[in-house]
Amino acid sequence: MSEKEKIAKLIRLERKKETMLLDWSDGLQFELSYRTLLYWCPCAKCSPYRDDELTSSELETSIDNIKFEKPTVERVGSYALKFDFHGACNSGIYTFDRLYKLSNQQNPDDGKPYIHGAW
Repeated sequence: MSEKEKIAKLIRLERKKETMLLDWSDGLQFELSYRTLLYWCPCAKCSPYRDDELTSSELETSIDNIKFEKPTVERVGSYALKFDFHGACNSGIYTFDRLYKLSNQQNPDDGKPYIHGAW
C-alpha cells in the first residue's frame, strides 16, 4: 500500500445513544449512526442484502425496527473494530478503512456486490 493509499488512524471513538463520534489523525471528526453501521455490516449474512433493491429495502426496514442501545466495542488486532449490538447483527468486523469510508459517506464496498468464496 502506497503512502497516498493509507488512511488516517482512528484516534478516538465516543459512543452516544444512536451515533458515535470518530476522530481521525488527519484532524477530521465524523458522527456515524449505528443504523448506517449496521446497514453496511460486512458479514456474510448481511452483505448480500445490499446487492439488490428489494433485499436492500428489507435490510433497511429490519434495521429501522431495532431499538438501539450503545454497543460495546472491541478491537480486532490492529486493523478493525467489532461492535456488539443488542438485538442486531454482531458478526461484522469493521476495518478502519471501512469505518473511514463510512465516515466520509462513501460506499465501503466500492459499489461491488458481495461475492462468497475464497479471497
